[in-house]
Amino acid sequence: MKRRLYHLIVCLAGGVLLSACHTEEIPDAASVVACNDIVLDMSLPASRAAAEGPEVAIQHIDVLIFSSSDESLVWHERVTDSPDARGKITLAARRTDFEQDGNYWVYLVANSTHGAEEFASLADLTGLRSMVQEDRRIHLTGLANVPSAPKSFLMDGVAYPAGYAQEPVAAAPVVLYNGRPADNTELKAVLRRAAAKIVIRISRGDAVVFDVNTPGVQPGYYLRNMPYSTSLISGVDAPAELITPSLTTTDYFAQTEQSIVVTAYTYAHEWVNESTLEQEVRMVVNIPMFFRDQSYPNSYYQIPVCREKTLARNTYYEVAVTVNAPGAMDPMKPVELTNLTYSACPWEETMINIGGEDGRPIYLTVNQSEMEMRSISEDSTTLQFASSSDVSTRVTKVYYYDKFGQKQETTDPSAIAEMGIRATPDPGLTGSIGIVSPLPTNNTIRYMELEVSNEDGDGVTRTVTIVQYPLEYITNILGWYSYRDDFEGTTYEMLNWRKKEDVEGVRFDANSRITSRRCACSWSYNRWNYYNTPSGFFKSKVAGPVVESASDSNAGKAYIYVYQWTEDEIRVGGWWTFYEYEYTYSLSVGDQVWEEYANPRMYHVRITSSSGDYTVGRPRMTADGITDPGIDNAELVSPSFMIASQLGAVTTTNSVDVAASHCEQYVEVYKDETTGETVHLTDWRLPTKAELEIIMKFQYVENAAMDEVLGGEYYWSASGSVRNSKGTDGTENNAYIRCIRDVY
Repeated sequence: MKRRLYHLIVCLAGGVLLSACHTEEIPDAASVVACNDIVLDMSLPASRAAAEGPEVAIQHIDVLIFSSSDESLVWHERVTDSPDARGKITLAARRTDFEQDGNYWVYLVANSTHGAEEFASLADLTGLRSMVQEDRRIHLTGLANVPSAPKSFLMDGVAYPAGYAQEPVAAAPVVLYNGRPADNTELKAVLRRAAAKIVIRISRGDAVVFDVNTPGVQPGYYLRNMPYSTSLISGVDAPAELITPSLTTTDYFAQTEQSIVVTAYTYAHEWVNESTLEQEVRMVVNIPMFFRDQSYPNSYYQIPVCREKTLARNTYYEVAVTVNAPGAMDPMKPVELTNLTYSACPWEETMINIGGEDGRPIYLTVNQSEMEMRSISEDSTTLQFASSSDVSTRVTKVYYYDKFGQKQETTDPSAIAEMGIRATPDPGLTGSIGIVSPLPTNNTIRYMELEVSNEDGDGVTRTVTIVQYPLEYITNILGWYSYRDDFEGTTYEMLNWRKKEDVEGVRFDANSRITSRRCACSWSYNRWNYYNTPSGFFKSKVAGPVVESASDSNAGKAYIYVYQWTEDEIRVGGWWTFYEYEYTYSLSVGDQVWEEYANPRMYHVRITSSSGDYTVGRPRMTADGITDPGIDNAELVSPSFMIASQLGAVTTTNSVDVAASHCEQYVEVYKDETTGETVHLTDWRLPTKAELEIIMKFQYVENAAMDEVLGGEYYWSASGSVRNSKGTDGTENNAYIRCIRDVY
């Protein structure tokens, strides 16, 4: 049967087919059979797969009408065909067969495996609620080459008055006969699937290649604890019967050397607080592969299909995961995959009216509005579309954020083409959209906006944002101010001192630091400036207002100031002499650290693979909380680390121990752009030799994502000083410090 169901509103006058039911429009009113029809206008949820396919197929519909007073069944009929293309069905029942102004429930059940006689024999609505359907091959629904698989999906809906602008939130009875003989009763109903759809997207990591060519390998999948039964109508939720089918390979297991997409269907099921082994639904897959050039013809994994431990009717579940090591050889002990990305949404993008003015639905669905490309330059499986007409694509915008946080955008089609960026849809009304984009070479994240359109009328358009990550990429956040966490103190400094508890007449804060000498410290803005030599090597700093105008050459930069202070001496009496100081915080252009705009941004570096020069791994820390100076540790690079901004700039120091101690105490503060909260970042450390070298490399890349943060010639690493061949100032034994911190 065709996907659309049709109807004909029949009003006959002398053999003429009329479109209205008012007798005054008919020349010979006496020959007219008055319109007395009940007309159902139905719509289906648009599928994420082929709109002409099994996900929207209708084979038959059972219409059941119940009295609202006692819920008894008063009418049933099965609709299997119709002669028109308007997308409506006209019931055999007449309006006048029902009580005038009486209320009735009108239920629709599509594609049920129960016979029409079973529905006709129901006594009441309770009987319909108790009906259950079983489909032991529900997961293979729609596969034409699997004879035992269902060819369509169980659906249901409740009718509502056609005059409503949209479907009511709660279903309600309707009036079928209003007493006016010249009217038809027109109703609407939305049919929704009883099944849930599950799509598992598996990408390969850099250490494996999926084996799709070796003879004798047996890739495949099955659902453990698959729900195969369900209540016939929604809102009842009878407990599902579970089954674990055997491993199979079908068209729903789409694989390439780069990725695998597995599609399956189940009925609703909930296993919160239930046995994981006996109740949880998991996808088990066998993925033959090569791991570091060694063949693994059997590699079994299991994947939990949803996060919330609930599969709901007419809901689309998607799981994304990356595989980078062999699974289990024993199918009874599959390796559980972790670090999964879950999403769940209604299994529909829009409503397709069955029929319409031109008898054909107009629609375009794309399965994702956002997608990621991680360390890959091509993706031909992630984006899927279904359309009522031919599809075209174009990349309308490409942009990234530079080292000063400024958006750099390109919309010129020829410039985008020169970058090698393109999108190509499969021919036909369904398929994939292939994306090609060479990896960025400047360590930035690339953003692309893709426009997908079809040819119906003025065209239907969908927009997809694509985010592409290179193997090594850098982002940044704006620093605000800096200090050391051992700068805590009070507004009091004692020239002569005794133990705190022996002193009377002077107030002390709980964090008072009492010294027997004049400390080379100054107090301001609730933090100390710090000097360990007469000239000092670090002072607390604050970033002034950032230049926000994109047209300004200093956009994203700010003046950086040292905390300044003034003092008024107040003598406090007693046999000891004390001095109380009052300090104020001030900014003065004359006290700038830099005489021009500088960059107060912290750079966050992510590295996803090792190279011949370094090994990715979290460097060891000593028991004292500093970076281990060992030779092996010197070659490690943290896969995710942040570099202190220019707020952490220091003069040179001649001791690696002082440098390590300084990083242990360093604090940099920023304000979260989303929440507005002030965040104090601690746990800084000295970088390893390899980390310094990779920072030096990244900061000099053309159009770099990172500013020159290491401008000196020598910097302290945990294992000694490291030379920057493009830097100036400093010596091997008197180097600068730039702290970093691990971010996980």
